[in-house]
Amino acid sequence: MHDEELNDQDAQEIAGIVERYESMMANNGSAFFDLMELEALIEHYLQRGRHKHAQKVLQYASKLYPESLSLQLREAQLMAGSGDVKTAIPRLQTLLAFEPSNDEIHLTLATLYSQVNQHTDAIHHYRMALELGDRVFRGDLFIDIALEYENIGHWERAISVLKEALRENPSNETALHELGFCFETIGRHEDSVEAFKAFVDLHPYSCPGWYNLGNALQRTRNFEKSIEAYEYALVIDEDFSPALLQKAAALTMMEDYQKALECYRESILMDAPQANTYTLMGECMERMEKLDEASDYYYCALELDGEFADAHVGLGVVAEMRQDWPASLKCFEKAMELEPGNVEYHLLLGGILRKIGMHDEAALIYINALRLEPENLEVYIEAAANLQEDERFEEALTLLHQVPEASRVDLVVVSRTFISLYSLGRQQAGFALLDAAMAHTPDICTTLLTLFPSIEEDPSFGLRVLNAPKAQ
Repeated sequence: MHDEELNDQDAQEIAGIVERYESMMANNGSAFFDLMELEALIEHYLQRGRHKHAQKVLQYASKLYPESLSLQLREAQLMAGSGDVKTAIPRLQTLLAFEPSNDEIHLTLATLYSQVNQHTDAIHHYRMALELGDRVFRGDLFIDIALEYENIGHWERAISVLKEALRENPSNETALHELGFCFETIGRHEDSVEAFKAFVDLHPYSCPGWYNLGNALQRTRNFEKSIEAYEYALVIDEDFSPALLQKAAALTMMEDYQKALECYRESILMDAPQANTYTLMGECMERMEKLDEASDYYYCALELDGEFADAHVGLGVVAEMRQDWPASLKCFEKAMELEPGNVEYHLLLGGILRKIGMHDEAALIYINALRLEPENLEVYIEAAANLQEDERFEEALTLLHQVPEASRVDLVVVSRTFISLYSLGRQQAGFALLDAAMAHTPDICTTLLTLFPSIEEDPSFGLRVLNAPKAQ
């Protein structure tokens, strides 16, 4: 209550300053303002986005107090705010020479250096602000420093800074979530599990701690343990819906769709319904082959957000399961229109085009997908399959030769290459390729037979199957 009274008092004082200043300007009169009042006036206008008014106050104040370093700092900040970063930085460096211990100058410089991608300089000034500034803001500064390290790919240093932030303030939720992100980005999932286990051992009542442990366990595919962690988080804070949603995701991965649906329904009671939640519920119904219910949930998602691409995809999958190719095609085209850079949508659309015999159109979709992700092996495989279904074996062979070298030993790639060689009458080359592959992966014959059933009639293939070494 005391803080509220102080805030009301401050607001009344600032309102009085604003009224006196605007009255003076309107009447072309004069009035006395001390430096603190003018700085408060500048801040008032900046907070409301009235930069021109702030600039006018600054010009007026600078005439009254030309030696004020704080006004010069405000001037530099206004320059930066208007996009004139190149002028603002040297101005701030000059001010820093006079006030090397001014944390606000360091902080402003750090922010500007970050904007111009001079991340090392930004880190230096954030660290100075951390050392010199108010302890209240230390948590935010740790995050700022970690983000700068992330920007230059120094993930280990970012992790170190975030751990330091948590040692100082275990309640820093942003630091917890950012730590999980760093571990995930560099693929250190087991280390992430150990880090969050150690954290909850020290802070067993931290809801975000248990939540992030659950996420780390889920990335290692330890779904049962991840669900336990989410449940601990929910015991601590029963309204923490992110834990409930992630628990549902883990249950979905365990194919326990009914329990996942219960979690999603409970989350809807906590928060306003989201298109994504309804879509995930639709996916559960879809996997349970309850297609009508799945469609209902996808339509619920689209009622909330008509441009939610995943819901259109869900309807397309349901239509495909019903072998309603025109409806499926329409849904996948809509999803592609909404997210033209999504390669998964390209694959879905290409698959439907193949099913209705539109191989030329499918080929164009796959070509575009490879422009987006030139290393995507699944696109190469599906594109080659499309060409072979259209009996364009030479084109398929040319495409398969473009597969990234590390992926050319993939069983499906080798099998698809064999199919093209064999179909072009180059059986000797095809069987030589097959023999070389069998030396390392004897079960390639099973893969080939699945993709190319008619090969079973060739005696040469039958002999190879009989003589193939047993898989270890």
